[in-house]
Amino acid sequence: MTPSLKKGLLAGLGMLALSGCASKVVNYDAIAQEAKRDAAMADESASRTIQHAQSKLELGRSENLSYYAPRHLAEAEKSLLKAQDMLTSGKSDGEVKTVAMTSLKTLEAGLAVKKDILRQLKPSYDHLQVLKDIKADQYFPTDFADVEESLTGVMSLMEDQQTLKAESGQKALLARMHQVEVNTIEYIQLKPVKDLLTRVKNKGGADVAPISWETAQKSLLEAQALISKTPRAKGAIARVTVEATKAAQHAEVITDLTNQILDAGKDDAEAISLKMERWLYRISTALKHEDIRHLPLDQQASEYAKSVEELMRSK
Repeated sequence: MTPSLKKGLLAGLGMLALSGCASKVVNYDAIAQEAKRDAAMADESASRTIQHAQSKLELGRSENLSYYAPRHLAEAEKSLLKAQDMLTSGKSDGEVKTVAMTSLKTLEAGLAVKKDILRQLKPSYDHLQVLKDIKADQYFPTDFADVEESLTGVMSLMEDQQTLKAESGQKALLARMHQVEVNTIEYIQLKPVKDLLTRVKNKGGADVAPISWETAQKSLLEAQALISKTPRAKGAIARVTVEATKAAQHAEVITDLTNQILDAGKDDAEAISLKMERWLYRISTALKHEDIRHLPLDQQASEYAKSVEELMRSK
């Protein structure tokens, strides 16, 4: 064993002891028995078996077994370090080979665990990537961290061969991931709408413009419902977001105008009426329509609409 590898083993075992995770893997006895049989049949020296275990350990680390099967990796490190110490202490080749083979077999079992995890928990890993792609870890860091911690827990069940519990855990985890995805998409898409509606509410919109306010609220709820059901329906979400935005903007326009009317004094009331009339008169001027400002505003609007329709038909 190289000094650097031995140093790494000692450091890993030290961290293992501090974390309280030094328990054996669930099928350790079976692994040890297989290792004993293979060691007895192996036509190689104890030193050579240790070299094979070292190579397998390096592979296990490169395959990130510290994440996928940490107990297997820790047990393998422990056995390899023990085998090295036994070799330098002059123990028999048979004893040393058995311990070194145990390290090797434990690593092989850990690699098999990783393979099973990647297969069975693929839906969770795929969904986790979706959360990363939409930056859920930035918008909802606490929820995202909880999801990752829960995934680690399900992986731990897989390492302990508790497959049924792992399946149940994954089902619950996917539901949580869905909610985090929904919360993230809703935040990205609808926060501007919610902020606008908060501003309208602060202006008294719910009281002075209740119809427009309720319409905006309904539009927001429809957008939220769609996102909750299908958070990846980008086109549909874009459409309902636009609708909700327009409804909120309309509620603010009506609220502002209503407040202006309600706050107007006797001297300001006529000014507001004349301002509305000028809005219509601008349309009249653009259409080169005769001056009909002597008519009620609704009749003026009707006449201008007729002129626009005639103009469109003539094209």
